[in-house]
Amino acid sequence: IFFRSAEFTMARTVKLNTGAEMPTIALGTWKSPVGQTGQAVKAAIRAGYRNIDCANDYGNEAEIGATLKELFESGEIKREELFIQCKLYNANHRKDHVKPDLMASLEDLQLDYVDSFVIHWPQACPSTGEAPAYNKHGAHPGPRGSGVMFPLEEDGRYCSDNESHYIETWHAMEDLVDEGLCKSIGLSNFNGRQIREILQNVTRHRPAVLQNECHPYLQNKDLMDLCRIEGIVFQSYSPLGSYDRPWAQQGLPSTGHELLKDPKLLEMSERYGKSPAQIVLRWHVQRGSCAAPKSVTHSRIAENIGIYDFELSPGDMDLFSLLNCGWRHCMFAESAMHPDYPFKDDLPYGYVPGPAPKSTTTSGR
Repeated sequence: IFFRSAEFTMARTVKLNTGAEMPTIALGTWKSPVGQTGQAVKAAIRAGYRNIDCANDYGNEAEIGATLKELFESGEIKREELFIQCKLYNANHRKDHVKPDLMASLEDLQLDYVDSFVIHWPQACPSTGEAPAYNKHGAHPGPRGSGVMFPLEEDGRYCSDNESHYIETWHAMEDLVDEGLCKSIGLSNFNGRQIREILQNVTRHRPAVLQNECHPYLQNKDLMDLCRIEGIVFQSYSPLGSYDRPWAQQGLPSTGHELLKDPKLLEMSERYGKSPAQIVLRWHVQRGSCAAPKSVTHSRIAENIGIYDFELSPGDMDLFSLLNCGWRHCMFAESAMHPDYPFKDDLPYGYVPGPAPKSTTTSGR
């Protein structure tokens, strides 16, 4: 079912409720290794990307900032030509910790403002609520009080600031728009009930973007409809199914295939003369979603934005409905002890969060 105009599906940007234009395809940087991220950003900008999606707990914002500074100083690109997104980390939901979180990202990115600042997850976990946590103190697990971004209790489980709620956080985010430190604010990993609660408690600035996991195996049709009705742009992370997720050894999706090896997609890929990734990204844009595919491989970076010269037929768009199986790969279940954890319905009955994983790459995005 199409709910966007033909002009949207071929356009490279979409208008936010703030009036700003956001590029429909962004370079994702989750799981991008330090030492490779800067070159990936250069390759993306030279391939035509104008949207870079960042987060302080990815551990690579300083490298992105150094790259942006180099490109600005060389005259290759201007700041106003780019749309830069970053995220409020879980440990910094308390109202007094929200601005320090953004200021730390701005320092690493070497920017005066970002175009979009979103609450990364609704739950203040991992968090102690006692002091801001910064990437410079370590984007890895460590003891409570050590300042790391993933604080642990003595039993190895994440600290959880269960008294913190995202409405207080949102009001502090609104202040940052008024101060000019971010042009818009939004949400990530929120469920429908939580989004509606935010909308009911807005004082000055509505959410402009919702960034959630979305791909043909997890199509989020209800969330997309909610966003359309409320004037929120839906942006898909892991839009290609995150085939490089570090925990892939735990098993395949319920379809029995990694998304990009699904026979239906391979057949479409052959017919259109496009890669499976291009077919999937074209589907995202054509159904009215933006997307943030991640890669550090220069050829794939260029390939992922090469989706504006073809259109999927209505019949092929309908075929995608047959792929929707509700497979969610990014659960962050170790933080489910917090009352604001968004995906409780996807957890087994009686689930009790266990010790946190040692690698932060496997614990969240």
